[in-house]
Amino acid sequence: MTQITQTSPNEQEIILQLKTLSPAQQRVVIDLIGALQVPAVSSQEDRPESDKNANIKINITQLLGKDELNFEWEGQVIYPLISEAIARQKTVVLSFRNVKRVSWSFITKAIGHLYEHFSESQIQSCLQLVDITEQNLEFLNHVIETKKEFLINPEKFRQPMSDEQLEELRQKQPNNPMLKVVGMFKNDETFDDMLAYIAEYRRELDEEYFRQIDAETAGS
Repeated sequence: MTQITQTSPNEQEIILQLKTLSPAQQRVVIDLIGALQVPAVSSQEDRPESDKNANIKINITQLLGKDELNFEWEGQVIYPLISEAIARQKTVVLSFRNVKRVSWSFITKAIGHLYEHFSESQIQSCLQLVDITEQNLEFLNHVIETKKEFLINPEKFRQPMSDEQLEELRQKQPNNPMLKVVGMFKNDETFDDMLAYIAEYRRELDEEYFRQIDAETAGS
């Protein structure tokens, strides 16, 4: 009798994300999936000698093929791998070797999203960040703390920032170029139309991107 193996939601998400990657990057993910299938053990002493260092190691630049992490979809590739490992009580070593830049969107999706499904103690015990620059680590911690605050009090983040709060931020970060332009569209009546145009254009770009991926997959 053929045994039917059910896939977890994380594994289904991993499979879905494979289509966005090159064949070489797909092989990296498949190797990681194979490592995830090895059962976790309760203690270091219980492990065979050959398996004592068998953590799940994810090298971001090797997996994504880039050293600047700017987009949410890049984090979406990483997230289910980490999530599945934590669910299986495995240790994940996430390497930022050669990563030059990380964005808010990437961190929120790859790591911040974990806090919606696991306790902080679970994440801290299972996730290790290595080879990360001091600047990127400081930024990552700031994003994660903001995510945790949002989960505690989401309404706080939905309220518009007052002029006083904005001025306070500008004084704390005088060289932040974003704060110099924040609020410039406050009284612009066409602002909502601009946001709608941006959303539509982003949707068109996403559709074109996945059409190209499907065409490349069909031709390979």
